[in-house]
Amino acid sequence: MATQGGGVRARLRELLRERARQRRLRADGFAARVHAELAEDLPDEDLGEDLTDFLDRYEPGADPEADEELRERVREARDRIARGY
Repeated sequence: MATQGGGVRARLRELLRERARQRRLRADGFAARVHAELAEDLPDEDLGEDLTDFLDRYEPGADPEADEELRERVREARDRIARGY
């Protein structure tokens, strides 16, 4: 009997790990889609992998309004990724 209980627990752990792996894959896919959309909208910008890093190293240009709009779009994309929707 003890082996049956251990087998059920092991199977349950395996199922939970698989579900967690699938959630991570979906989240990674969503993040990649949001990042790709942003890169398509801002083709002249080198966004890199980390949008927070981009915001930290971004150097403003001659048009403060355009700079703020760009930073806002990157922040929105970063926040969408963090929320997962």
